[in-house]
Amino acid sequence: MKNIILLFSISFFSLISFNSYAVDITIARFFGDCEDAGSDTTTTTGEACIIQSIINAFNEQNTDINVTTEVLDWGMTYEILQTRYGDKNPPDIHIMHRHRIPQFAGIGAIADLSGELEGYGMDSTDIVPAMMDALTWEGGMWGIPLDIHANLVHTNMDAMNAAGLVKNGLPVYPTSTEEMLEHAAMCNAAGKEYFAFQVTDGFLGIRALYALVWQQGSNLFDGKKPMVDTPEVRNAINAFKSLVDGGYVNPGYGYGDAQKAWMDGNACMLINGTWVVDYYTANVDFEYYVGNFPTLFGGQGATWADSHMWSIPANLKSRDPAKYDAVMKLNKFMWDHSLDWSRTGHMSYRASVINSDAYKNLSHRSEYAETASIMADTPHAEKYGAIQDLIGNNLIAIMIGEKEMDATLKDVQNKMKKLLR
Repeated sequence: MKNIILLFSISFFSLISFNSYAVDITIARFFGDCEDAGSDTTTTTGEACIIQSIINAFNEQNTDINVTTEVLDWGMTYEILQTRYGDKNPPDIHIMHRHRIPQFAGIGAIADLSGELEGYGMDSTDIVPAMMDALTWEGGMWGIPLDIHANLVHTNMDAMNAAGLVKNGLPVYPTSTEEMLEHAAMCNAAGKEYFAFQVTDGFLGIRALYALVWQQGSNLFDGKKPMVDTPEVRNAINAFKSLVDGGYVNPGYGYGDAQKAWMDGNACMLINGTWVVDYYTANVDFEYYVGNFPTLFGGQGATWADSHMWSIPANLKSRDPAKYDAVMKLNKFMWDHSLDWSRTGHMSYRASVINSDAYKNLSHRSEYAETASIMADTPHAEKYGAIQDLIGNNLIAIMIGEKEMDATLKDVQNKMKKLLR
């Protein structure tokens, strides 16, 4: 009996000891909730469930580390993170967009990870140049990549066929603003809207406008120089304004409205990102094709693109080496599961994954392969959020006829000078 009690005691206290040495880390991300993600990283669908299944699988396979997920409100992510850093209570690892690097690196909040990857089995030479450029600012590397994502043209082939806009089994996209209006009229004659896209509550409409500016070889700003009151910006606004004025798009659509209209079969095309490819593949009832963003101004094609990355507090390594080690092991695990994350529709940042047959065989991947060569974004800026709001709110207002163009562009130009100082 004493032997049984002794054996039980040893086992019990060994369990307590084992758990007491587990390292607890918190990962903060958006993408939404998924309570039943499980740990099978190959079968889950949608951003929330795929990323959570990867985290869950890491927890199962690394019993000495406990990862707790904190789901952030997408629209409030950077306000939340800024507050957490201000309170000296940031998560141990958190999601971030490439364009927010100056905001957080500029105040010394996040760690420069230059030279850190190789020690954990991540070969930085496997990161494609576009992604490495996205991570780099002021000579530092401010995160470990998760993906590259971009705007695409999600296409209802049944509607396009009814409109006479299918040739040799492929959708016919416009190559000029004049052709775009012709195609819009053809979709309208078939009882369909032309483009469905988010206008009233956010980012997709303005990102489409950005792309048309870049296609003309210009930008919205360059360093400290605002470039809003220009012919190129006017051309971009007028291109989409002509669709609004012609009744070919609905200027009242928010994100959900545009998505529903297209998924219900009421629009020929939808402007949305890589992140919904797997969702649409599983949920639309018509023939679905994913196209590269059309080039309307000749010359170089361009579409808006950005990157998700994982950033780490600047002082984590010195403050808690065990947590830092656990975080980097989690990063390596997510690195190894880049293909699984790419099932969302996002593009991998790893050359070895991109060149693999498994990646090339993902749903619709070959249809928008060219997107990787036409990706663009605005330059880094420490006040990116304020700049984006200023440009977006005003340019969209011009596009839908709520503001006059000349006076508004001049006003935005002057306000941007202050933000870019």
